[in-house]
Amino acid sequence: MKRPLATDLRGCLSAGVSGALILAFIVSSAGCRRDETREARENRRENRTARRIDGELKPQREVPAREGLAAAILIDVSGSMDDSVRGLDGRGEKKIEIARRAARDLVEQFAKYAEDHPGEDVKLGIYEFSRRRGEPDCRAVIPMGAPDRTAADAAIARLEADGGTPIGQAMITAKLELDGTGLSRRHLLLVTDGENTDGFRPDHVAEGIGRRPEAERPSMYFVAFDIEASRFARMRDAGSLVLSAADARELNDTLDSLLRGKILLEK
Repeated sequence: MKRPLATDLRGCLSAGVSGALILAFIVSSAGCRRDETREARENRRENRTARRIDGELKPQREVPAREGLAAAILIDVSGSMDDSVRGLDGRGEKKIEIARRAARDLVEQFAKYAEDHPGEDVKLGIYEFSRRRGEPDCRAVIPMGAPDRTAADAAIARLEADGGTPIGQAMITAKLELDGTGLSRRHLLLVTDGENTDGFRPDHVAEGIGRRPEAERPSMYFVAFDIEASRFARMRDAGSLVLSAADARELNDTLDSLLRGKILLEK
């Protein structure tokens, strides 16, 4: 018997709705699979990066542990450090000039501390970092050793601003330099005026340092110079103390506070 036209229409509409639902389900399922695949790829990428960082952070040689103080100071010498901010006299001054003066002050304070504590092993290294063709990302300005005012003056005077900002790689270099001392109290202090532009992300490196044995982990201090400290919230989450300094005076005050309140403390 021939069905009424209305019945046929209802059947077609019902079939159409069912087909649409099935099609929507298929599209949705495919989208979920793509999302899962994307998430899986991202997880694999992050795991590979973490393994690479873990490999680079492993100490290069065994060094007997002993009591003492070691600090690695990392100074950003990327191209933006040639820009100017307010200097101590209130006028504009290039950030690289301010960094040179701050580095000399740091050497002076470490040298004075070493003189006042002759029975304590004190080591200081100052390093510049920037991405430059044909050069390591992080280079020793003052190799890790006893503080030496005379040697430091000539070396610090040669600091020049140029290149990108490989913060993560600089942190790896500093951590390995601290490992090489074997000293019990280790500090990593980094001053930068910009976000990471090359190499490993600094928060990933900080997380990698956190995975190392406790004896290898330095205290980490991150000074955001002429840039908002909030840009480095991930570093704070990864265990670094993040501070800000807008100009020459604030940089001096921040570094002095760190040395007196965190680094150069009595045993």
